[in-house]
Amino acid sequence: MPVHTGRLLLCTQNPYLLPERSRLTMALSAAGFLGAPLESLMDAYAVGERFLQLITFAGCSVRIELSPDGDSPFCHVRYAGPFDQPHILIGHNTRAPRCRSCRSPLQGWREDLAQWRRDRTMDIPCPACSESRPPWAYDWREKAGFGRFFIQIEEVFPGEASPTPELTKLLEFTADSQWSHFYVQDA
Repeated sequence: MPVHTGRLLLCTQNPYLLPERSRLTMALSAAGFLGAPLESLMDAYAVGERFLQLITFAGCSVRIELSPDGDSPFCHVRYAGPFDQPHILIGHNTRAPRCRSCRSPLQGWREDLAQWRRDRTMDIPCPACSESRPPWAYDWREKAGFGRFFIQIEEVFPGEASPTPELTKLLEFTADSQWSHFYVQDA
């Protein structure tokens, strides 16, 4: 089985917002970000003809496979959601977030998230300064994200790619909301 390289994820900054999926799909397709739906994968699309103009890749030896070729991993776009309430996506690369006030790491963050999943109204206190906030208000340093709907760009090594200002503006205009991005890598 091929190893998962990682994914770049896009979501609204407000984790409660739920963008209209059909409107996003039409706008992303018209902009050339999305290509044809992939029959073999649910909620997945080939990359469009302008994908490489809407996502910036950086690095000394970036290798992106843009089309399916047997069993090897290839870059494509998937949707995750909609979820009834804010959902967190984390991965093998996720580390303890930092408090935005005192910059201390949130020790025990996995246990805190487990409690939050049981009670989505709870805030998590910083063990260093005692300031409480919802989990998405901590600094996850682009290694985790919260939302009700995610756009996943698959087979992208964490930190190797980012959305261009053009793509970000398109998402913000289409969903009437600010967007952010982060990276997740499976074990």
